[in-house]
Formats: sequence, C-alpha cells, structure tokens
Amino acid sequence: MSRWSQRFSFAIFAFLVSIQSCWMAPDPIFDVALRTDDFSVPDAAKSQDFTTFNNFVSSVYQVSGAAKQALVDSFMHWADATTGIPYLEDSMAYFLYINGSNPQVAVAGDFCDWDPSTQNLTHLNGTNLYYRGYQFEADARLDYKLVVNGNWILDPLNPNTCGGGFGPNSELSMRAYIQPPEIEAYTIPRGNLFSTTFSDTTQNRTRALKIYTPPGYSEGDQSYRSIYFLDGSEYVTLGYAGNVLDFMIDQQIIPPVIAIFTDPTNRNSEYGYDYDFVEMFVHELVPWIDSQYRTFPEPDKRAIVGVSLGGLTSLLFTFQHPEVFGNCAAYSSAIWMGDLIEQYQNAQVQPVKIYMDAGTYEASIFNSSSTLLQILENNNWDYRWRVWHEGHSWGAWRAHLDESLTYFWPLSSSGIDDGY
Repeated sequence: MSRWSQRFSFAIFAFLVSIQSCWMAPDPIFDVALRTDDFSVPDAAKSQDFTTFNNFVSSVYQVSGAAKQALVDSFMHWADATTGIPYLEDSMAYFLYINGSNPQVAVAGDFCDWDPSTQNLTHLNGTNLYYRGYQFEADARLDYKLVVNGNWILDPLNPNTCGGGFGPNSELSMRAYIQPPEIEAYTIPRGNLFSTTFSDTTQNRTRALKIYTPPGYSEGDQSYRSIYFLDGSEYVTLGYAGNVLDFMIDQQIIPPVIAIFTDPTNRNSEYGYDYDFVEMFVHELVPWIDSQYRTFPEPDKRAIVGVSLGGLTSLLFTFQHPEVFGNCAAYSSAIWMGDLIEQYQNAQVQPVKIYMDAGTYEASIFNSSSTLLQILENNNWDYRWRVWHEGHSWGAWRAHLDESLTYFWPLSSSGIDDGY
C-alpha cells in the first residue's frame, strides 16, 4: 500500500486529531479594514488589500509613520490565522520574526545544512518585522531554528516543534505534507513498555533495553514477530515508536509484534563496523530475547531498524546475518562511511527484505543511498525505496516507520493474518 493511499485510509480514524491552522487555505485577499477591531490602523492603512506577500511588503514601503507598523500588525494577525507562521503562499514559505531592538536575525535548518551564515532575514524598515522567503516542494517538512544575535532559538511565532537529539526544533510543513496520524496518542488498547538490562559475555558490557509487548500478550500463548530498534531510547521518546505500534496494531495494519529497543554503550564505535558488537547481538542478545519472550525464530519474522549510523548498522546486520534478520529498515543511513556499498556490490543476493529511504535535504546520505539502491536494483534484491522532501530528522523517521513495517508484514485486506 502506498503512503498516500495509506494516509487516505487513516482519514476516518484521524479526525480525532486536531486540524492545525497551517493546513488551512489562505483567504485570496487580505483586507486590512476587516482587522481594525484588533489593531489601531491609521486611515492610510485601512484601504490596502494584499494578494501576495510581496504586495504586502510593497504596501508598507508606500506608507509612512505609524501606518507601516499598523500594516505589519494587521498582516501578522491575518497570516497567523490563515496559514500560521511561517506564512505559506503557493510554493513559498516566509519566515517571520518580530523584534523592535534591531537585532541580527538569520534562519538555519535542514534546507541550508544548518548554516545560518548566509541566511539573514531582511528587516522591513520602519517596522519591527524581519522576513525571508524560500521556495520548497509542496509536501516538504523541515526542521529549523532562528538565530538572533548569535543565539539559536525556537521560532516564537510557531507552536509546532519536533524533538531531536539536541533538543526541539521548530517545524515547517508545507500544504501537501500529510501529518502522520499514527504518532498521536489515542484511547485504544496499548502495549506494555518496560525497561530491563542485558549483560553479554562477548564484550562484557551491560546495556539498557526497553521491551514492548503488544496488547493481550500476557493473556495469550501465541508467538509474535520481533523488531529490534537501534538507538532504542530515542526511538521511544523521539520516534514515538510505541504510539506507532499501538496504532498500527489496533487498526490491523500490521500483526501484533514484540519490539526490543536497544541502546549502544558507545554509539560511534558499535555502529561503525564493530563486528564484535554484531556477533554479540546475533549470538547472545537475540537468543536471550527468544528465550524470554514468545518470538518466532524464523528470520523472515524478525526485523532490525535503525536511523543514520543505526541505519548503516542495520544494513550490515542483514548482510552479515540474513539467517537472523530477514528484514532491515535503514532510515537516512550513513552509507557513505566505510565499505558497506562494496560489500553489497560483491555479494550474492540474500533472501531478505530491505527498506531504505532518504531525504532530499540530506545530500551526502541521499547520494550514497542512491548508489546502494542502484546495486540492489541491478542485482534483483527485494527492496523498497522511498524519497521524502525532508531532512535528517526524527520528524521524518517517526512519520515513516509505517512504511517499512507494512512492507515487511502487510496484513491481508481482510485484516486477518494466518501467520500470527
């Protein structure tokens, strides 16, 4: 099922989610005179109509004195009530900032590789408004921050944020972006998520685990598919994986699963071609999980999922041990590191499923992923490839977890899976 048809099928359930103002279509004409109840607008401002953002800016330049700020106040009120901030107009997004103390203001985000040095906002003379417009794809979703006098801040005019490894960022979503209903919390049967630890003998390390068991696990006796998440704690807190699994299981989009969320003890080492870590994982951790929980032992009913360096490591796991992991989800993978591409280039095709995706706003990852994709295509691997107009962000990874899970284990159209 494609993501578009899948999102459409969620529509009945997703009406419980509050529709954000940024999804609303703007009025074709903004009439300042209609807003005089909220702002003191001089006569020079009351007669102005704005059909575009550029017309608004031109109108400000054509008036003087207090009328300039009155136009800005009225426009900001209207923009916030129609598309929200950033203000959206066709394929344009306008970042807006209000400050009367004459600061230096820039924007940094996925779209400029988080480099604010050449992304200064323009000060609209005679007002407290700073602005800059960018053209994006209709379905783009991007993280950003404002940089004010060197201080990185959330956009105070935008309530929409997305959590990240270095704290929250402000979130821009263009009009055609489809908000993922599966990340929301609903009043539905919930799985059980609890913390534990596992100590291995290969590396003599103790690592934190979180285990998700589906609704009804403790009352039954059947076995379940299993999913191993690298960077597990972040997948829970930033990737909303528990909510996604609850939703997809409740809606009979995937069968019930057991999820194992694992944390690295040294991420750069373990997720950077550490073959001792790989061997520990497949020969100690997986058998231990299988002994503690009712999991299917077959590789086609076991998956490994990772993002960035974790995505690279997921591909390495599946390549090195297809007899253990028959499904691999590699999100925004750091494939450009090391020799993974060469390993796949020179290998026999394995009976596994590989899900890969990348954002067009993460160039090195997108390009290296495209190279590996061509190898998979030429050699007839079983794979799914998705491209998003997004960056290197948990906002992307949490929204697209469903893509890999429905590829690995789609339920029949009746919602019944005889392989439980």
